[in-house]
Amino acid sequence: MTLRSLLKTTWLIGAQTALGIGVLATLALAPPAHGAMLLVPLVGDAPVARLARDGDALLLARGPASSVVVRGDRHALFWPLLRGGVLTMSAPALLCGSIA
Repeated sequence: MTLRSLLKTTWLIGAQTALGIGVLATLALAPPAHGAMLLVPLVGDAPVARLARDGDALLLARGPASSVVVRGDRHALFWPLLRGGVLTMSAPALLCGSIA
C-alpha cells in the first residue's frame, strides 16, 4: 500500500465519520413537530420573544446564553423565526434543564 492510497483511505474514513456525526447531531437537535423548543438568536439583535409570541408559542424559560425555551408548533415557528435570525431546535434537557 502506497502512502498516497493510505492518505486517500484515511481521508475517506474521516469524511464518512464527519458526515455520520453531522447527521446524528442534526437528528438529535431537530425541532419536534409540537412541544418544547430552544430558540437561539443567530444575530445579536434578533427579537426572539416577540417572534415566538407572534407564532403563538408559550414562553417557558430562558435557555443558555441569550436563547429562549418555548412550547409551540414547529410549522408556525421554524421559517418565520429563521427569517428573523433565530434558529429553532429541540430543547434537550441536558442543555435546558428539566422542562415540564
